[in-house]
Amino acid sequence: MEPSHVIVKALADPERLRVFADIVLADSGATVADLRERHPRAEKALHRLFESGLVTREDGRVRAAPDAFKAAAAAARASRPDAPPGVSPEVAHLYSNGRITARPVNRRTRVALLRDLADRHFAFGRPYTEQEINEPLAAEFDDPLQLRRDLIDELLLERDLGGTEYRRREAPPI
Repeated sequence: MEPSHVIVKALADPERLRVFADIVLADSGATVADLRERHPRAEKALHRLFESGLVTREDGRVRAAPDAFKAAAAAARASRPDAPPGVSPEVAHLYSNGRITARPVNRRTRVALLRDLADRHFAFGRPYTEQEINEPLAAEFDDPLQLRRDLIDELLLERDLGGTEYRRREAPPI
């Protein structure tokens, strides 16, 4: 079972959720005795919380394990990535449900995204029509014309003088 499902199931029970909240809110962790005092079924709840990895025991105190959430999020991303296959990990965070969420304002990030798009969609030495450029860009972003202009501006694509043919080119480093 995916770690995120384990966490959701562990916190789906209201009693376990209250016990977990108590542990999280305790600055230096909580003792089992304190938890038993406030929650009649604390031991049963703790068993499930330990199994899920949400809590750990250190120095006789029960503490929340925030890394469990990080690990679950990473596993969920790995099993169902937001970015399409082959996208560079450097720019994968710009995707949601397989589409670019926004055109990056930061030039270095924008160029990294454009290089990734060019590498995945356009081969060197092959002429492309405007439609052949726009279609793969439209599949990933709401404004494919802006991406096409950006690819040209950053010297990743060049357009012939007639504006009917495009070619991939090697851009200088930024």
